[in-house]
Amino acid sequence: MNIVHIILRGDVNIVNIFWQALAVKTGSYHHGALHEAILDAAVIEASRSGPQAIGVRALAKAVGVSPSAIYRHVPSIDTLLTEVSQVARQHLAARMIERREEAPSSGTALDRASARLRAVGRAYVHFALSDPHLFDTAFTPTSLSPAKPDDPSAWQVVVDGVDELVEAGGLNPTAASNAVLVAWSSVHGIASILRRGLLMNPVADDHAIEVADDYAIEVVLDGVRRSIATL
Repeated sequence: MNIVHIILRGDVNIVNIFWQALAVKTGSYHHGALHEAILDAAVIEASRSGPQAIGVRALAKAVGVSPSAIYRHVPSIDTLLTEVSQVARQHLAARMIERREEAPSSGTALDRASARLRAVGRAYVHFALSDPHLFDTAFTPTSLSPAKPDDPSAWQVVVDGVDELVEAGGLNPTAASNAVLVAWSSVHGIASILRRGLLMNPVADDHAIEVADDYAIEVVLDGVRRSIATL
């Protein structure tokens, strides 16, 4: 199991142990294993200090190879950053899915769909606050596109949440695509504001964060419903 799988599972308590093992690892690598080790080290650096911490010399030292060996397996830092950014987004998506599945299952279909979407929004905000450097890395600009789609995809989690609202009769299907964009941008906005400490004290308690997050989601849902009424 590599650090990417550990991150996606959310086993953050053993990341430091993995880092220590990686830092002292030397010797030859099997074909393809060095690239995996480089990615592991880059994810750890990003989770500790943000995307700007990813550098060739630090990575070479971490995996026990020369800087030139890094370049033989990674065409450029931007290529690596694109991969690390994708891992961070997949970590976010995994958190969103986990919280969604823990949402209350009682009430009507619309109650359940709304609760699941709220849980997704809360997970998004909590990720930004509990793993701020990975949150920054997830959305850091890169000049390249990932080689394959995110799996799991945070965007798709939001799409699924809106689709559930449609199926439950809470939204008009014709408004679904706009609802996804509004929901994403609103929750991302509040997550970014809280991440930067611009709205409230960075150490605000979980209840205050949930109230702000729930309010944002309710505003989104209310706005979408109002817009539907004018169609």
